[in-house]
Amino acid sequence: MTAVRTKVRLTLLAGLIYTSVAVAFTWPLLLHGRSLIGALDVAGDPSLNLWALGWDLQTLSTHPFWLVNGRVFDANIYFPATQTLAYSDHLLLQAVLLWPLYALTHDLVLCYNVLLVGSLVAAALAMHQLVRALVAHERAAYVAGLIFGFAPYHFTHLTHIQLQALYFLPLSFLYLHRVFSTGRTRDVLTLGLVVGLQAVSSLYYGIIGGIGLAVAALASAASTGRLLDWRLARCALLAVAIAVLVAAPWSIPYLRVQGEAAGGRNLYEAANGSAALSSYVQAPETNLLYGRTGWLRPSSTARLPRKDGPEQGLFPGFLALVLALVGVAAAPVGFRPTAIAFLAVAAAGLVLSLGPEGVRPLYAALYRVLFGMAVIRAPARFSVLTLCGVAVLAGVAARALEVRAARAHPWVWALVLAVLAIEYANAAPFPEAPALTSNAGRWLRDQPGKGAVICLPMGLFTGSGPCMLQSLEHRRPIVNGYSGVRPPFFEAVAEAVSRAPAPESLAALHDLGVEYIVSARRLSLDGMAASALVERAAFTDQYVYQVTWTPEIEAWLLSSSEVAPPEPGPTPFMSGERATYRVLWTNGPMRVPAGEATIAVEPPQGSERFRFVVSARTAQWVSRFYEADATVESTANPRLLPLTYREAILDGKRRIERRLAFDVDRREVRIASGGSTITLPVGPDARDPLTALFYLRTLTFDAGSRFTLPLCDNGRRLRLNVAVGGQESVVVAGQPWSAWKLEPRLGDRIDRPDRLTFAAWVSADPRHIPLLVEVGAPFGSVRVELASYQQQ
Repeated sequence: MTAVRTKVRLTLLAGLIYTSVAVAFTWPLLLHGRSLIGALDVAGDPSLNLWALGWDLQTLSTHPFWLVNGRVFDANIYFPATQTLAYSDHLLLQAVLLWPLYALTHDLVLCYNVLLVGSLVAAALAMHQLVRALVAHERAAYVAGLIFGFAPYHFTHLTHIQLQALYFLPLSFLYLHRVFSTGRTRDVLTLGLVVGLQAVSSLYYGIIGGIGLAVAALASAASTGRLLDWRLARCALLAVAIAVLVAAPWSIPYLRVQGEAAGGRNLYEAANGSAALSSYVQAPETNLLYGRTGWLRPSSTARLPRKDGPEQGLFPGFLALVLALVGVAAAPVGFRPTAIAFLAVAAAGLVLSLGPEGVRPLYAALYRVLFGMAVIRAPARFSVLTLCGVAVLAGVAARALEVRAARAHPWVWALVLAVLAIEYANAAPFPEAPALTSNAGRWLRDQPGKGAVICLPMGLFTGSGPCMLQSLEHRRPIVNGYSGVRPPFFEAVAEAVSRAPAPESLAALHDLGVEYIVSARRLSLDGMAASALVERAAFTDQYVYQVTWTPEIEAWLLSSSEVAPPEPGPTPFMSGERATYRVLWTNGPMRVPAGEATIAVEPPQGSERFRFVVSARTAQWVSRFYEADATVESTANPRLLPLTYREAILDGKRRIERRLAFDVDRREVRIASGGSTITLPVGPDARDPLTALFYLRTLTFDAGSRFTLPLCDNGRRLRLNVAVGGQESVVVAGQPWSAWKLEPRLGDRIDRPDRLTFAAWVSADPRHIPLLVEVGAPFGSVRVELASYQQQ
């Protein structure tokens, strides 16, 4: 009993010390916990996470049973999509822990800041417990706890509150150690529970921690001669089963979202979020010693290329690295298995943090066979395993010094801790917390019903944070949203409403079921538009409109038509036509084969007049970092207006399937992707990209002529403007052709950072065979050229 009391007392003392350090490193949050927010800015992820935490806490307060039946995932963003809380980290476990504080204060910002400080303390204390159990030395535990709990990694990720949930990782290693030591069933069950809770707290850390545990278990078994110990294997299987049972209910919504919204990442995207070796000698700007001074800030050179961004400040500290090396080299005999295991964990974290740009075969193999690897956008976060290994090895070093020096003087340990604190000292310029209440939010809260809201202007990539936070006040569904994954129809919706109060935007709002518009500016309304949108409230910063609908408005919308494109001419193609193309990557002086594509005219079925099929596949060498296998099929009526359009795209481990059904008379398209369906208006005589290609082939070309046709790109309402140049002579696959040069331009109403540029050449004979297409994109330039052509 005395030993237990001593351990409890020492743990409480450690918690108090780590709390003091956390308060100092996050100063002045303690003084301004209700007005400042523990992040580097309020836009983007901090607003997303604040909204998610607010949604969770409000739901726990008003509908606690939703946590059991899963309705908590049907959050109010991205209307009319469902399960939208799973479009990012749900933070439900953190919300459950914070709910008593929220019930007392109803202060969301305070809860967010307490979560940040508490996460730092919990991570340090968890590592303290692990090292105390491994080396039985309290001072060594403080060394490891300070390293793991307050290393620059935490402050690199102030934007990502979910990545502060590192406290379960040391606990999982602690119970793995106990399983190896005792094999008791309760330790196995606790190990499974902790691993499951790690996955619940952060899906990223669930995957990363699971790999770290597997590495530690194998290294420990190998170093102790227990690789063939079937008792250990049975314990491992039981722990895995418990972890799956704990995590599965919270993972099912993510599996659904991944299927519907293509939530996985391909290897190309993973490479963009990878670390470099230089990242381990970079510190965030908030670090007083190395960041503010610029000593360890990025400065690319030809010899040492560096990456920058919130994933790259991975510096664990010079003293921590030195201590870790000492721990590897000088571990006492009894602690060598521990040193070996955590050296393996640190090495695994380092290698995997480099992503596909490191040991590509290893990362690619894990990507293909390991469940969950496809969701990892930023492999740099595997560095937490390196940090964990460094912290434990530093604790082993402290224990080794104690053994070799018999009894080190207390001031030595004070000096070690002081140097670590100086290296990790942090001073973030915490911004003012975003507003969680507004005049428009209060007005909407007091209106009857739960009609959906849209905030204008509607940003495609950013700008939805204020609207999401405002929705916590009125709790109505909103069309807006922001997260790492979006519903498949989101771009189409943003495009459709971008011209409000234009007729097509009003039709889209009505079809979506939107009742209120909150606009940052007063809309210019006249005629029938003034009847469709009625101003209900006006404030200094926002205006609220209600969408009304009458038969007269519907008739007005149907009569509002854009200029129709010319009728198609004689069809120069027939069933059996097949053209094969080589896709070349031309970014630089060389033309490198990147894939192959085929465009075919297939026999029609039923009432359709035409059936077009495109298939494309990346070359084998490209598939090492970007694998794609796509099939697109479109059917059309005699006027080459689309009836159906289907996409099936395998992008790495993502599978995207979309089906579009066109109603030409009602000018509507119904989009189905996974379990989500949505209906949007289309322009008169609008075509999908595939029928548009064949339609253009029927037209008569003259130098200087121009064509404009409405385009429906997966629901996005676009204009395709095509300028015809003169005839040119081109050589394709060694054969000279006389060709018309076409310059297509997409009229897009939303600013995009990744706009494409096109130039195309079609044969100057009546067949108008597509010969060559050149595409300019942010990732480089691509040339698509005809390889073979046949027509039955």
